[in-house]
Amino acid sequence: MSIQLFNSATRTVEPFTPLKQGEVGIYNCGPTVYDYQHIGNLYAYIAADITRRTLEYLGYQVNQVMNITDVGHLVDDADTGGQDKMAIGARREGIDPLAMAKKYAEQFMVDRRKLNIQDPHIVAKATEHVPEMIALIERLIAQSHAYAAPDGVYFDTTTFAGYGTRLNPEPPESREAGARVEVNPNKRNPFDFALWRAAKPGDLQQWDSPWGRGNPGWHIECSAMSMKYLGETFDVHTGGEDHLFPHHECEIAQSEAATGRHFVNYWMHNHFMRFDSAKMAKSSGGFFRLDDLIARGHDPLAFRMLALGVSYRKGLDFTWDSLAEAERRLSAWRSQIRDAAQRTTAEAPVQDDPIRSAFTAAISDDFNTPRALAQAEAAMKLVNSTDEPSRRRGLGLLFDMDRVLGLGLEASATATDDLAPDDERLFDERVAARADGDFKRSDELRVALEARGIKVKDTKDGARWERIAKGSAS
Repeated sequence: MSIQLFNSATRTVEPFTPLKQGEVGIYNCGPTVYDYQHIGNLYAYIAADITRRTLEYLGYQVNQVMNITDVGHLVDDADTGGQDKMAIGARREGIDPLAMAKKYAEQFMVDRRKLNIQDPHIVAKATEHVPEMIALIERLIAQSHAYAAPDGVYFDTTTFAGYGTRLNPEPPESREAGARVEVNPNKRNPFDFALWRAAKPGDLQQWDSPWGRGNPGWHIECSAMSMKYLGETFDVHTGGEDHLFPHHECEIAQSEAATGRHFVNYWMHNHFMRFDSAKMAKSSGGFFRLDDLIARGHDPLAFRMLALGVSYRKGLDFTWDSLAEAERRLSAWRSQIRDAAQRTTAEAPVQDDPIRSAFTAAISDDFNTPRALAQAEAAMKLVNSTDEPSRRRGLGLLFDMDRVLGLGLEASATATDDLAPDDERLFDERVAARADGDFKRSDELRVALEARGIKVKDTKDGARWERIAKGSAS
């Protein structure tokens, strides 16, 4: 079945045709690792994971690349007048930028796995690809698309026709120069953007370059790394809607100016996640980490279930009530699947099964996860049937669908109602710690149990536990 997807470059839903038959190259814009990622950030990677899982479900061989920005991301993005997020974070914590980056990058990957987001095939760190960035900048200067200035190297946007309008209906000229940062007199044109920034006194990250000591701009890293691993033209580039301008427009300009070739065939952007209808951000007070959800007793995969209920192009409106409802749905599925699996075995679905066909049609239609969940509910009705052949069929359909949904449903079928001795010891130790008022130790043990696939809830009748599916990196 052919896939239809919304392409931000054409602003239409269109058929997907990969460059190589049966193979797809995907680049995901990764995080800037100067702080913990909030659940709004993680929502974007659930959307990217669904894209990869769908393509693999439909038989494509996927090569997924994601960057880690551990240098050079300015708060104000497109100019040297902004503040470097890595420097802000390192000074805040009083540690070396690379040590800080390692800490937050590792936590980001832990959070992804708790959400059953598959690891990319390649995780590319910006600090390990500075030579490739320098080579790309040299290429742009040689072709008169970039110029050296006293404070760095800039891309000359007047040399690239249509700059800023490939993904955005609003042309750059309608945006006021200097609205985000102070106008820079070293630039030839207001919309020129930094490829390399000359080192300033106190800069914590510096490299040698043909233009002196300094560090790369944010935009150049993604062009250099994506083309290294996926080629000068590749299939799919994903990111949040905040990347539309300037980040992705800058990527397009510098990449196509350097190569003379089309950069990306399909651009996919998820809409923001909102907290009670407001954009999730630290400044709004709506900054929640995945561990905050867990601390309130929620299963991480309940957040994934919640995300599946809305199209990635509409964005998710997060509330605690909606999360609780998603968790009730997931818990009911798990219980019913476990009960059915104790009485029968799953039967692999046939290709033309009507429920499977409807599920495939849903995910092929711009990754329509709400419609896909409706087909999973149809399979759940079979699981709850008194007829054994129907239960076998329902289980098989659900386990097959879960290759895309990523809810760990097959693990639910094999979960037992007894704790292993080591798990029981940890659970009892936590109960004792909480009774003694040692809440720090209690929290440590709760996290340890959660990592072992056991969620603990404190109720008025005492502590209770239930088995949950562990996150998977495969």
